[in-house]
Amino acid sequence: MTAPTEQLYDLAEVVKLAHERDLRPITENSVITAGYSGAKPQKRTKIDERIYYAHGGVEAWLAGYKLN
Repeated sequence: MTAPTEQLYDLAEVVKLAHERDLRPITENSVITAGYSGAKPQKRTKIDERIYYAHGGVEAWLAGYKLN
């Protein structure tokens, strides 16, 4: 039996997902900033020297970005 896995996005995929939702101001730099700063930074996972962002965190961040 394997543990449940969560979908992970790399930096380019997060930006692509945001642009598909018409959130054009989101760039790679804003994703990096969200990952390292703020009251609750994005959940990140490092695999083979690459940073990946958790699906749940990305969805919550994008939903909150729309409200601003």
